[in-house]
Amino acid sequence: MSSYLDRISLLGLFFFLSCITFGPKKSEMQSVTGIIIKSYVEKKHKYRSVYKGHNDFYPRVEYEYEVDGKMYQAERIGFWNNAYNSQAKAETITNSYPVGKEVIVYYEKENPTKAFLEVEDDTSEED
Repeated sequence: MSSYLDRISLLGLFFFLSCITFGPKKSEMQSVTGIIIKSYVEKKHKYRSVYKGHNDFYPRVEYEYEVDGKMYQAERIGFWNNAYNSQAKAETITNSYPVGKEVIVYYEKENPTKAFLEVEDDTSEED
């Protein structure tokens, strides 16, 4: 019986946490136009994996942007630093951000070094 209740509790916790967002929201950020300067997939071997030869593939995108006359560089795509178990999945991200592409960069007004390419859209459609 205890095991059943533990599972229900964990399921409830999962649904609760899935409703919470931890990343920055558009309404909290400033935005400027930036440009992609590097875009590639980094392969990292997981030494402690139970599966021999298991690798993680990280999409890496670097971009530059200007705020108040000062140039900045950043590499965060979104709030989470996602790893993929397939190079093809990671390449779908980097293919969206080819070198030279103009992008919208979202940054914190108080700290322009903290920037992202993807943030949560929290704008309401109230009229």
